[in-house]
Amino acid sequence: MDPAGPLFLNVFIAIFFDNSPRHRSFLEGRPYASSMVQKSNRKFHDRIAGQYDRIYDSPYWRFYREISWDHLKKFLPETRPATAGDLGCGTGWFGLRLAKSGFHLIFLDPSGGMLARARENLEALNRPIEARYIQAGLEDMGEIEDQSLSFATAQGDPLSFCKNPRRALLELRRILKPGATCVLSVDHRVAGLKALSQGKTPGPFLDLLKTGRTEWKAHRSEEGFPMKMFDAHELQALAKKTGFETLSLIGKTCLVQRSNEAWLEDPLQRKRLIRAEEEVHGLPPYFGLASHLQIALRRT
Repeated sequence: MDPAGPLFLNVFIAIFFDNSPRHRSFLEGRPYASSMVQKSNRKFHDRIAGQYDRIYDSPYWRFYREISWDHLKKFLPETRPATAGDLGCGTGWFGLRLAKSGFHLIFLDPSGGMLARARENLEALNRPIEARYIQAGLEDMGEIEDQSLSFATAQGDPLSFCKNPRRALLELRRILKPGATCVLSVDHRVAGLKALSQGKTPGPFLDLLKTGRTEWKAHRSEEGFPMKMFDAHELQALAKKTGFETLSLIGKTCLVQRSNEAWLEDPLQRKRLIRAEEEVHGLPPYFGLASHLQIALRRT
């Protein structure tokens, strides 16, 4: 990466991503070739597990989660109690909402630190919920039985952290009941291309354009790991090839970015912005404004 690259990307990420340890690092186009992805990913998330909820407790991220949940809940099965999976659960924010909605849970994450926080948060909820905690990534869900989940979500973009996203989706299909739905969030390739387009040399930009691969370059070099950024067409095509029907696809967030966080301070204005966001985030022309994509799928 040329010297000017990180300077631009820090500005870009402040607008399109966030200023947390997770995204504060810049995206760098490199070939995807690392056998240590899961280890470095786990090490990074173990380290920040105790700070994670505080880091993401800001007006923008509360808005982002509300938009994500409002879209997700449209695809929840009506029959409850049922078992749902919070895959790549982090500290369990979405799993807790599923628990409040009447689901038993499987919390899955490669980070033991994140799973411990998810357990603590669920216990604090003090509800009679059956829960299992599995330390694994989406590609290695062998501990979950075939056709055992009525719903699953993978927020925080764990599919983007998979070395083999196709294998992850095949595993997801295996553990879902026939006809069951799932809602997944991924990193959006167009956002990465916007960042890299300002570099002095086109190499990293062209690599990301061709492969969708880049690297999460953490502040600690041993915690960097490769990642996959998807465009809308590629994501839907992969879902179809692995036995899923696309029900809905949105960009998030399209209209409000971290640089607009002050807009969210007034409650009435915040409600207007939520309505505006939900009016456009399913329209493909607006996807280019979003740092993430969220897709709802049905297992065929």
